[in-house]
Amino acid sequence: MKCWIHTRVTLNDSWGLGASDILETPLKRSPEFYLRPQYLRDAQGNHQIANFVVDFQSGYLADGWQGATFTPRGTQPVAGISGLPPWDPTHKAAYRQVIDAAAMSLSDARTQRLEGVIPYLDPNGGVGYDTVRLFYAFNAVSGGNMPHLVIVKTATLAGVPGTVQARQDGSGQGPPKN
Repeated sequence: MKCWIHTRVTLNDSWGLGASDILETPLKRSPEFYLRPQYLRDAQGNHQIANFVVDFQSGYLADGWQGATFTPRGTQPVAGISGLPPWDPTHKAAYRQVIDAAAMSLSDARTQRLEGVIPYLDPNGGVGYDTVRLFYAFNAVSGGNMPHLVIVKTATLAGVPGTVQARQDGSGQGPPKN
């Protein structure tokens, strides 16, 4: 969990229908956000991380992200994402392919991640909600000065009378910067 403390993420790429709901920025620039830990104090007065809150400069994410809370989940590291070249837009297809191929690890409830819910306005002006999972893939990139990678997975929730179900999903990726 320490990898997330005061981490700034700038997404290099995003794709999928769900990504268009919440990963597009008003400034039409790469989404960028900062994770700030929130703590609870135990009986001995020690701080324990409870969750992380998103901060960002105006225009670098959709408004629904401001103050969003992400809760740590899972215990196993991300598997199947390694050997990527340092990011360059010419490697977009390779990144997407490796991330998509790791779907089993990224959908496994045991995989370490942060989870939150982000509201957005749908095209009809109604409020929708995306579940967002943030994964930290250690040593995913070979060479270069940023070996780690943050993967963002979204699922748009669609209201069906009496239920809530995933309608579409999206993804994004970018390096963490401390």
